[in-house]
Amino acid sequence: MTHPTWELPVNQLADNQEEKGALVLTPCPGTKGVSLIDTLTQFASQGVKAIVTAINHDEMQSKGVESLGEEAEKLGIRWFYAPIEDDCAPGAEFAATWSTFNTELHDILAGGGKIALHCMGGSGRTGLLAAHVLIEQGWTLTDIIEQVQALRPGAFTKPVQVEYIQAVAK
Repeated sequence: MTHPTWELPVNQLADNQEEKGALVLTPCPGTKGVSLIDTLTQFASQGVKAIVTAINHDEMQSKGVESLGEEAEKLGIRWFYAPIEDDCAPGAEFAATWSTFNTELHDILAGGGKIALHCMGGSGRTGLLAAHVLIEQGWTLTDIIEQVQALRPGAFTKPVQVEYIQAVAK
């Protein structure tokens, strides 16, 4: 059994396959009937170089995945923690946190690496994380919403989140 993932190539215009980084949209690792270790091992074999977590510590604890960051790092996967409250728009704390590691994310993508983005179900907050990366990559908001919703139809369905990402894209 494998943990569900949906891959979105980021550098579609790259000259060769090695430069084609991707975002991996996914529900919380260690859920969906696959253990945390098995999920992280799967991610590593898929070429995931970093994981960005949008769920908070209480949510992680409720799913028994509070060791996600530690276990990811043991496999050589960087872990970034940027919690967003469910069904809400990120606040100033998220923006400050994001700015501390977004350059590293873009370096991973530029080198052809993959970044797993997740919330609990892999749609709402995951879509916001993907939008942040893709806006910074120069994608239009229309293309972002179209491409992300093609993989995760539940993304960008909350008005507060749509308004937030529209403001970020300006």
